[in-house]
Amino acid sequence: MNPDMELRHEVFAVLNWDPAVSGADVDVRVENGVVTLTGQVTGLAMRHAVECAVRRVQSVKSLVNELTVRSVPEKS
Repeated sequence: MNPDMELRHEVFAVLNWDPAVSGADVDVRVENGVVTLTGQVTGLAMRHAVECAVRRVQSVKSLVNELTVRSVPEKS
């Protein structure tokens, strides 16, 4: 299997295992060991938790976090 594809699977496995990032809407792209995260999360704490979880994967050479925080509709 392609090393980048294996790394992508490892990252998804960590994200699925970590209860701190459950429910996060994250997509993972990997190119030459560089992981790029895209998608939306519920808050800055979730964005940070996703990044920390991915950094625990030893094969990650570099991480680009492009996650955005969902805006919460204002209450009238």
